[in-house]
Amino acid sequence: MSSHTGELNKIKQAAADFLPANAFIAGGALTSVFTGQPINDVDLYFKTREAFIAAIRLAYESRLWCVFATDRAVTFKRGDDTIQLMHFDFFESAAAVFDAFDFTVCMGAYDIDADAFVFHPDFLKHASQRYLKFHSGTRFPFGSLLRVMKYQARGYTLGKGDLLRIALCCHQVRLESWEDLAAAIGGQYGERVALDTEAPFSVAAAVALIANTEFTVAVAPDDMPGNAEELLVKIGLIKQPKDELL
Repeated sequence: MSSHTGELNKIKQAAADFLPANAFIAGGALTSVFTGQPINDVDLYFKTREAFIAAIRLAYESRLWCVFATDRAVTFKRGDDTIQLMHFDFFESAAAVFDAFDFTVCMGAYDIDADAFVFHPDFLKHASQRYLKFHSGTRFPFGSLLRVMKYQARGYTLGKGDLLRIALCCHQVRLESWEDLAAAIGGQYGERVALDTEAPFSVAAAVALIANTEFTVAVAPDDMPGNAEELLVKIGLIKQPKDELL
């Protein structure tokens, strides 16, 4: 049985009591609850591809409402509760989840199967200090760069060295097209960044575009499939049955 019963109950409530097997609740929900802030949404990370597929089916069976889906995450709602099922990768352990994160203040997890919290050694300390320590293993440093502003608005601080480390990690991201840039900015949720241009891509062209155009993230949901199988086909997790292709 997990300790921190009060925090756990708040997380479960924010997740609409949706607790699929072989998964972790990790990231911002834990940061919020352990710093006394309201939980905006709950992110679920899965141990296997099969566990994610099973969770999608369970979400539809549980009558959660699918509102958005990308090649990295699927968002469900029930009332005011928002639950995001991540599938950009799958993770055998909480430590593996943390290794994909950008800041130590996000490195807390609840292992649903073990009914136990798992914390990075610096999670509680940095969260209480509102201190952003960058983790260079993150998959999406451009997203981290934008997230800095969100955290700073909440009173977090970031050292100059960590800011430079984010910039250097951004330099390692392959950018060969406007699609690459949009995907990099979209971060782990795969948000849709609109870059309205017909110019040939180059980094110089991207700098000029962003200097003169406020890029936006699409928030209006597409028409989402009405059942789990159609959604899993849409996001590429299963293949469409052959008889439906005829």
